[in-house]
Amino acid sequence: MNGAQEQVKIHDKYQFEMKFTYPIDLNDKKLSYQVETYMFMPNNLGVTAKTYCKEDYYGDAQTYIRFKTPDMPLKSIVKGDKSPLKMLEKALKDIATTPADPDKENNYKQSLKMFCSVLKSSLRDEEAFIERLGENDKVEDFIKDFNDTAADIVKEFRALRKLAHVPLLQGRPYALYLLADEHISLTVDKYRYRLLMAVNRLPLQDPKKPRAALLDAIHAETLYRDANKYPSVPRPNSDNEVMLYRMSALKKIMSSILFLKTQTRREGVYLEQLSMGLAAGIAMAFATAVAFLGQNRLGNLSLTFFITLVVAYVFKDRMKELTRIFIYRKLQKRLYDHKTVIRNGIGNIMGVHRQSVHFVDEADLPPELVKIRNKDYITELDNGYLGEQILHEKKQVTLFGGVESAPGLAGRFAGINEITRHNISKFLSKMDNARKLLYVADKNGVRETKGSRVYHVHLVTKFGKEGKPPSFNHFRLILSQNGIKRIEAVPV
Repeated sequence: MNGAQEQVKIHDKYQFEMKFTYPIDLNDKKLSYQVETYMFMPNNLGVTAKTYCKEDYYGDAQTYIRFKTPDMPLKSIVKGDKSPLKMLEKALKDIATTPADPDKENNYKQSLKMFCSVLKSSLRDEEAFIERLGENDKVEDFIKDFNDTAADIVKEFRALRKLAHVPLLQGRPYALYLLADEHISLTVDKYRYRLLMAVNRLPLQDPKKPRAALLDAIHAETLYRDANKYPSVPRPNSDNEVMLYRMSALKKIMSSILFLKTQTRREGVYLEQLSMGLAAGIAMAFATAVAFLGQNRLGNLSLTFFITLVVAYVFKDRMKELTRIFIYRKLQKRLYDHKTVIRNGIGNIMGVHRQSVHFVDEADLPPELVKIRNKDYITELDNGYLGEQILHEKKQVTLFGGVESAPGLAGRFAGINEITRHNISKFLSKMDNARKLLYVADKNGVRETKGSRVYHVHLVTKFGKEGKPPSFNHFRLILSQNGIKRIEAVPV
């Protein structure tokens, strides 16, 4: 990875997700990335600086900072001495010989979670790759290879059960292995289901055979979970509450190896107080100077001197407030709202994440942003008639590449992911009804039909590595009163 990478997708009906990947270079002691996001919202949504303050924005955003899962072909997960499965096997043998060693137990937990995380990532990537295949590719062969490889990986993982199921390991380490086994079964089924749903869309000559193979594999995994008394078995005519809870809990447990410790605090508190003190000092100096001059020229006891002091006091207060606002605005351009310190598993600082957000005027936009946003003529006309509110989020991410990620994991992670989910519920309150009644005329007369009322919110991102020219991306959020309909990538 040469620079920051970005993904924008729908998370659910009311949330969209932005994911940025910042590469780590162990040979580079310090890396700095700048990310800016401009959100263009039509005025008729009623989202302004008065109705949507910083606290609203940060309250509607949920951010996770974690390591990027290592990229690995599906077949490589079990092959080679350094493969995740071989590392797990070695960790199991080590803990079986010295179960009282906390370092070896910790290495076993990390290796198990790493295996689960890499498997999930590889299954996701290869399933997505198959969905993008064209007519000239041997799609049937790719589906068969995916299904068979997944089955082989699960079989080899379960062959390690005899190493974990020993008297010295009875308790939490073996229980964690069983949880991982259940999680792997659910994960493999998840991507088989996705591929199964995509079979009808794929250019297959005869979809019956791959569909049957995927269904057989899914059925076998369901029977396996049932036989092992894992609660995560879907039941017809049930709300499957337990299954959904366990799927979510297992995902969090196994991916916990990727998550980093963060500590967030407000930035610029001392400078803000200093600016207020400086403003008070300037105002006091003005009032004192007026008092001295008035005393020298008008005397101590006169009505004119009294009025002069009152006027000076009034101007002192106004001068204090205006000076404070002036200094704070100047500082605001250089400071961020929040500063988050990123630490690894052993407490060392791996980086610093700074973030700020505020509304800006179109006149203050860089020319390249204006050009990207006003891509078509109807957009320019729409801007001129209704106008837009522009929310600007600015982030600076500094990473210290020479810091080891965690004991025994150095070099396994190539980057850090920042995942932010934005809730757009507050954008919907001023929208018209999602459905509108329309009329269609034909030779038989006029009949009624329904139309969908939507609003466009544009996202333009500017990001890059320090010292290199930035790159831009443009996305269009299609919203209705019912939530997010879709997200479209707009050519830049």
